[in-house]
Amino acid sequence: MTQDTVDRIENHAYQLNAVTYLPHYRNDGFFVGPGYPTHNRSVYTANDLMLAGANRVTLMLWSRGKTGIVNQTKL
Repeated sequence: MTQDTVDRIENHAYQLNAVTYLPHYRNDGFFVGPGYPTHNRSVYTANDLMLAGANRVTLMLWSRGKTGIVNQTKL
């Protein structure tokens, strides 16, 4: 069994219909779902997800960037 040597910190994520949307690695102001970026290039804001009915959750994740550029594409 391998030991994870990278510290994890509390991050906000969103869950909608049993799908978890995590903060993007380059900019934690955007959230991505499963398959990003290979099979799904959509990104969402917290407001997008809350308006869709998502619940905010707290997860222990690796640190995210704060200001990186993310090409925003919505379905």
